[in-house]
Amino acid sequence: MNFSLPAASTLWPLLVCALLLSGCLAPTTTNTLYTLQPIRQQPLGREFSDFKEIILLMPVQLAPHLQGRGLINQRFSGEASASANHLWAGPLDQQIGQQVVSNLKDLLATDNVAVYPGPRFGVIGYQLEVEMNEFSGNDGSFTTTAVYTLSNTTNKAILQRKTFRQTQPIDKRDYSGYVTSASQAIADLSKEAATALLAARRSQPTLPVRP
Repeated sequence: MNFSLPAASTLWPLLVCALLLSGCLAPTTTNTLYTLQPIRQQPLGREFSDFKEIILLMPVQLAPHLQGRGLINQRFSGEASASANHLWAGPLDQQIGQQVVSNLKDLLATDNVAVYPGPRFGVIGYQLEVEMNEFSGNDGSFTTTAVYTLSNTTNKAILQRKTFRQTQPIDKRDYSGYVTSASQAIADLSKEAATALLAARRSQPTLPVRP
């Protein structure tokens, strides 16, 4: 028996339809990018308003599990996992550093705060280091653990080294609520560091005390 093959003009439409269907049915993933949000705060004091030197924030150090782009989720088992599709828009260490500097400028009422390396010819008065050991959330709360070190560069002395620990509720149980709580945690960490800086500044005997 003889069989005739379908004409090419008949096969092409079928092939195009098959390709279109395979493209439509293939799983697609959409990445959502997040940035830490600025939280404006009132000045805690004016002792730095005429400060001529620089308060320098060194590069933020992240624990190994925080160094990726994915937002970290804590499971009830204690294990941490990074989201594959909910990502920080830029390196987390740089985002934290930018927010800390912005917060300190507000809290200390000075523009003389910078991220390393700072202005080329700036004279460094105080140095702040931040080591972020935990910065993650779950369905109901966000946890931050960081160690910050404040040093007087003139005397080459550590003034304070302290662990900041905080767990706060996530009001909106999605990733936008996660980022809001993360931003608030950085604001609170900055406020604690600003309080330490003000205490150091006020302890200088030649400093005139302002109301």
